[in-house]
This record gives sequence, C-alpha cells and structure tokens, in this order.
Amino acid sequence: MTEDGFRQMMEAGQAAHAADNLQLAILHFAEALRLAPGHPVALFNLGITLEDAGQTEAALAMQEEAHRLRPDHPPGLFRLGSLLMTLGQPERALSVLARLLAVRPDFPDAAFRCGNILMALDRPVEAERAYRLALTLEPGQGAIVNNLAGAMRRQGRPGEATPWYRRAVRCEPGSPEYHKNLGACLIQQGHWREGWPHYDWRDRQAVWRWRRDVPGVPRWDGSSLAGKRILVHFEQGLGDTLQFARYFQVLKAMGAHTLFECQPEMQDILRGVDGIDELIRHSDPLPAADFHAPLMSLPGLCGSTPATVPGASAPYLRACPDRVVAWASRIGNEGLRIGINWQAAEAGKSIPLAAFAPLAAIPGVRLFSLQQQPGLEQLPEWSAALNLTHFTDADRDRRCGAFMDSAAIIANLDLVISCDSAVIHLAGAMGRPAFLILPPIADWRWMNDPERTVWYDCLRMFRSDTQGGWFAPIGSVIRSVVDGSIRKR
Repeated sequence: MTEDGFRQMMEAGQAAHAADNLQLAILHFAEALRLAPGHPVALFNLGITLEDAGQTEAALAMQEEAHRLRPDHPPGLFRLGSLLMTLGQPERALSVLARLLAVRPDFPDAAFRCGNILMALDRPVEAERAYRLALTLEPGQGAIVNNLAGAMRRQGRPGEATPWYRRAVRCEPGSPEYHKNLGACLIQQGHWREGWPHYDWRDRQAVWRWRRDVPGVPRWDGSSLAGKRILVHFEQGLGDTLQFARYFQVLKAMGAHTLFECQPEMQDILRGVDGIDELIRHSDPLPAADFHAPLMSLPGLCGSTPATVPGASAPYLRACPDRVVAWASRIGNEGLRIGINWQAAEAGKSIPLAAFAPLAAIPGVRLFSLQQQPGLEQLPEWSAALNLTHFTDADRDRRCGAFMDSAAIIANLDLVISCDSAVIHLAGAMGRPAFLILPPIADWRWMNDPERTVWYDCLRMFRSDTQGGWFAPIGSVIRSVVDGSIRKR
C-alpha cells in the first residue's frame, strides 16, 4: 500500500460523496480498500455510501466488518445500530446502541434512537427512560420532547404527556406533527375547544396523504354558511368517514348546501346519511363551492364539545330498506343474533377469531361474520368450531357499494361485537346495540371513559389490559350477554 494513494482515494471518495455522486464515491472507497484491505476507516465510509445509495445489505456487511475491527468506535456503533433498525433488526440495533451509550453516555442521538426502537418494540417504559437521557443531553430538541410525550401516552398517561407536547410545540412552533399530537392528546381528555385547532395542523405534514387544496375556494373557518355551498372532503379511513359524516346535518342546520367528496366505494352507503345534498366520487371533477373543509375538522369548526356531539343519541345512517328485507329472510329470527368483526386495518386493534370461542358456546347465541378482507383467512380453521355464518356474497360491489349488505345484515341483528374498525362505526351510525373491544391503549377518539363514548349512545366499550390481553374484555362481553342485558329484537 502507498499511503499517498490510499489518502488520495479516500479524499476523492469523500469529495464525490459530498457532490452526491455516490457511484463514483463507491468506486474510490473500494479502491482505497484494495490498497489497504480491511482498513476500518475505508470500510466505514464505504458502508455509509452504500447505505446512501440504497444498497443496505452490502452496507451492513461493511459496517459489521468495521465494527469487528473497531468495536468501540462511537460513529461506527451509531451507524451500525441505525442501519440494523432500517433493516428490521430492532433487537440487534438496540444492543449495538446500548453499547454505544456505555462507551459514550453523552451521545444524545444514540439515546434518542434507543427510545425510538423501544417504542417500535412496544416497550414504552424503557423508551421513556431513553428519551429522558437524551433530553438531559439536548434539552431544547423538540423531537425528543415530542417522543417522550408519546411514550407517556402509550403508557396510558395522557395528562402527564400534555405539558410535554406543549413544550415540543414551544421548541418548534411550526411543526405540524407536534401540534397534531398535542391536539389528539387534548381531545382524548375532553379538552376539545383547545384540542381541535391543534389537530387541524395534521394536513400540513409532508406525509399527510389526504390534503386537498381547492384553488380559488377558501377553507371554511366556522363563519356563517347561510346560503353557501360547502365542499367537504374525506380523509383517512372508511371508519372515519362513517363516524364524522354526522356533521353534515349540522352544516345543513346552518343553512348550507352540502357537497361531500367521498371514497368511491362509500358512495352508495352515504346516500343513507342525513344532511348530504350531493356526493362526489374522489377523482371526479369538483363542483363549484364557496368553502371547503376536511371532514375531520368539522367537530372543531362546528364548536362541538363532548356534551354536544350530534348524532350520538339518534341514528344518522339508514340501511337500504329493500336489502334489509332481503337479508331478514336469510338470517331468520331464531336465537340471539350477534355479528362479529375481529380484524382491523391495524394489527394492534385486531382480535384473534379464536378468542370468540367462549361466546359461541353460550346456548342460543348465533354468530354471523361481519368481517371483510383481510381477516377471512382465519375462517377455515374456526368457522365450524364457532358455528359462524359467513355470507360470501355480501358486499361484493367494491366499486361504490361497500357496507351496503353489512348495514342490512346489522339491521337484522340483536348485537354487534367488533374490534376498532369501520364496522363498529357503521353499527353506531345506525344506532344498533354494539360492543367495542379495545386494546390497552386505544385511539384518541375513544377518550378515557371505561365504558361509554360520546360518539354513540348505543355503544358500550370493553377495554383490555396489558396483563390479560383480549381474554378479560371477552369475558366481560360474555357476562353481559349471559346476564340478559342484550334483548332480542
């Protein structure tokens, strides 16, 4: 090896990397390694460049070899730990970053990254400790403060999290994410007047997929709608659409002509919602309007409080009468007819179908599947054991007829039991008796009451805990069914 040749290749590689010419940088660092095989600095730099070029597996090989040669090199430990997390190896990443903190306790990025990994592993108590360490090293860093609040909230401590979210906003007043998180935390605790304006920052996030700009049409600010046309556009999931569609009747009462740009598959079911004058499928041309607003901003704009939620005590969505009659003949009137929905879009909200086995064992109970894809893959193993009826021809029209058959089936049932999914919002919007089974840390919308929700008077909540999993709430559901609190229609 010539030292001059090695140094020249390293300098050329660093210059090419700085100029964002990654392929040239890779060639220079590889040549440096040829001149000095196993040189840890060349391995480290080549690993960084390969990672930046998207060649993560090759980068990992370089960083692991560099780590073997310099096991306590702080930048190398940090790069290796971060790369392992990117590659979906959180336990290994945590071990590497813990070693880094043992070598360099004053490395705030390592503590912060440890907190993020621990949160991804659903270990919020340990994550909180990691974030607190990071915060002692960088007390003004908004991301650390925000994530510390998130760790507290994940532990079911929204009241303690709130001042930390406020601090994050003070650290970075222009951060949409921190405002959104503060808003959700405040709404969860019932502080709606303060919370909804903060939650309104959500669509300023770069990652927000549902932002809708309507050129020439101002965003509604809560002012008079008398004689005005307001265009409301959907956001987030199908369940959100069903839950917040209740606000169209409020807009109508304010004198507005209401236009709703909805998910195409929701068009037919939304014809049964009170207060919608016109439905526009997403991607169709937009009609003229005086104002526009995101659907989930309506509670704040309409001045709702937990005590004044519209549509909580009365149904605001009606199933198609002809379909109700058609499904009545197929479902029959025998026994206690219970519809179940076990899988949500998020794994943490989903319940294993097997957990409903004790419910199926209650004499007189007839179970009907309200599950749509995904989740149906559990049926072959459990449908016979649960004596579960699943109608394969229900809701086949995915273009614009989602939930049309589900709504008609629900209209013929005595009870719906569901995880946190669109089905529970469908039952609630129809005013049908429903039990909602929630994970230990539920979504902000369900707030903090153990059993009742401000959104649907017909709905009772059953919250699981970290120790008993789904078995405790399922047991409570069974007791409620057995004690006769659910009456047959």
